[in-house]
Amino acid sequence: MGPGVLRLFSRACRGCPGAARIAGRSAYRKRRTGIIIATAAGSRGRGALSKISHAGLIRPRLLGKARRRLRKRQKTQEATLLQASKEAKRKAEQEAKEKEYWEARRLAEEEMEARRRAEEESEDRRRAEEQLTPVAPSPEGCAVEGSVAGAKVHVVFWGICDLKYDPRLPLRDRVKVLELGDGRASRFSHHGAAIKQRFDDNYCMDPQPLKRGVMVDNKKFTHDTFVECGFGHLRPKQFAYPRRYDTLLADRIRQDLGVPSKGAVVLKLVNRARGAGVVVCPDADLDSTLKRLLMPPVGRALIDWLAEHAPKALTEDRSMEVLAEQQLHYWSNECPLFVVEELVHSMPVALPVKAENSRVATRFEAAGGTGGAAKASEGEVFDGTMRVAFALQREAKDSDHLDIQWIGGYWKLPPQRATGQPDECCKSLEEARARIVSSFNTEDKRTAPVQKEHLMEVYAALTPALPRVFEVKNMSVRELAFSYPDDPNFRAFAMTRCGAALRVNGDFRHCNHVLEQARRIVKFRGIRDANDTPERSVLSYIIRSTGVNWAIYGDWSRALSHFQDALATLGTNASAHYLQGIALQEQQRWSEAVDCHLKAFALDPDFRSPLMALGECWTHLGKYKEAVEACRLCLHLQPDAPVAQFNAGQAIYQQLRSGSFREDELGIRVADLRARAQHGLEVARADIPQAWTEIEDEILRYFQEELPDCNSLPRQPVRSWKAYGWRP
Repeated sequence: MGPGVLRLFSRACRGCPGAARIAGRSAYRKRRTGIIIATAAGSRGRGALSKISHAGLIRPRLLGKARRRLRKRQKTQEATLLQASKEAKRKAEQEAKEKEYWEARRLAEEEMEARRRAEEESEDRRRAEEQLTPVAPSPEGCAVEGSVAGAKVHVVFWGICDLKYDPRLPLRDRVKVLELGDGRASRFSHHGAAIKQRFDDNYCMDPQPLKRGVMVDNKKFTHDTFVECGFGHLRPKQFAYPRRYDTLLADRIRQDLGVPSKGAVVLKLVNRARGAGVVVCPDADLDSTLKRLLMPPVGRALIDWLAEHAPKALTEDRSMEVLAEQQLHYWSNECPLFVVEELVHSMPVALPVKAENSRVATRFEAAGGTGGAAKASEGEVFDGTMRVAFALQREAKDSDHLDIQWIGGYWKLPPQRATGQPDECCKSLEEARARIVSSFNTEDKRTAPVQKEHLMEVYAALTPALPRVFEVKNMSVRELAFSYPDDPNFRAFAMTRCGAALRVNGDFRHCNHVLEQARRIVKFRGIRDANDTPERSVLSYIIRSTGVNWAIYGDWSRALSHFQDALATLGTNASAHYLQGIALQEQQRWSEAVDCHLKAFALDPDFRSPLMALGECWTHLGKYKEAVEACRLCLHLQPDAPVAQFNAGQAIYQQLRSGSFREDELGIRVADLRARAQHGLEVARADIPQAWTEIEDEILRYFQEELPDCNSLPRQPVRSWKAYGWRP
């Protein structure tokens, strides 16, 4: 390709700067230059490329490569334009949805203001009538719209919404939804106790309830649904990352969330509740915290860790350090992702006058910290989390749309009082958690009422949003198979979770097919180290879920084999340890089952099912004192657990009938022990009447009759209530 040919090409592609620059380079690198020249000519149109081809300015072989490069460039440009078009369309849709939201919010505010005025006028009339004619006061509680006296409103879902609220901020930023929950599984204590009573008095569940457990139980699904519906401003900024540590992860998080130098972020597990996995992490501690959470022990290190911690799982105190407990939730989790959210705050919430609803000494001060008293004083303020309860019912005109009814709200307060400046609460992990995260144990909770005007504003903000969020149907398995293309591990996890939901309808064949599909998605190298934690976690979850199917089907031998395979894949899987213990219980291998349950609880100290199982196993082994202690610890975490109540009552019964109880050694009176057992058995009978038999009647009768007459009753055998926690 000589200078003359290049001049001809330059004239043929006049106006193409790229070609002109190449034309002036003489014959340097002829082959590469020829391809670039042809590609540059092609960028002027197919006509210029054809002129070069017909003029014989370039070899045919090089021309073919130029054409392929041109097609690739054109496809890239088309993809870029298509992506830009989709992004513009999505942005326009989001703006339209947001505009619709603010209009709906304005109407909700007007409706609530009109209702408030009507209630005030009604109250004024009632007071005026009372002055003329004394009448009995009306019962406390709020009227339910659409209900009549004696009739309950049928609802398809009743749930809770935890949020941060600060009226000092701009209107758009005042309400930030943290998570959603099922009201049936929630406990409303202290100032929230009236909510449960109000629901029981005025509502009942519809025979065809709304099934949204997959969305509610998954923080990423919840966030994505809010954003998809145009309510992203109601959520804190959130980003998801694989549970894989690298030295640049902390920097990526800072950049994604825009974390200030002295700020903090909130680390959360996608599929856990009750504060498990929630770590409020200051920026200075982010890298070291991530390394500790995301680097679980493997191989021999894990074996040594379990040998050290499993025997003392029920007595080990991890309250002195935040990460001592939270790292276990990350190690034992089956989801391949964790999420990081921006830290948001609430308005200062004052402790109610003469509040006596907290008996917990804060972890921070127990560790020798300062900055607040263990017992909060009146007038102290806290950075609380507001919990509001709501019920959803289908619209009369259109069953696909939902109406919302509000049941009440209250503040959940953290153990430590708030500081003057938000940044001052994040000096350490312990202090940040104590000042921001509310307690989830019933005995440790501290609560406060919500001012009515604040509650009305929260209702108005969420009234247009929550019904639309719950109207979004759960993604089908077919849809999930093509979703999350950039994260196949989470796609496999989501498919497994949806497959597990099929068990409710007894569709085990379809469930197993979905699990097999999910298993094919996971690309596992077969090397068991901390770098493969996301792959091993989801693969262990799939294998464990397959074992649950066999267990429900009744084939415990195959189920046990799957649980063992799940542990071989992820040795820190607390759910698999527990289910392996259950399979051993079914084979009456009580001692081996105890070892499995202790490992499960050592790895997940918020997991209550192993404690219930330990109560049963130790009762069968004649270790009644240990059985009672395991049930006591379970009831500390969940006071209304009927199986733990029954196991504790049965263990006390067997302990007294065997003569192994020594009052002088324990400092506990027989009368107190009998009263505790009787109460537990009565609670269990009321909550699970279908499991109650004549044997339980005789056990309860032993505690109802006086001593020593009760000793003449025949001793009953140990009973097992097969109420297993499968953990979908």
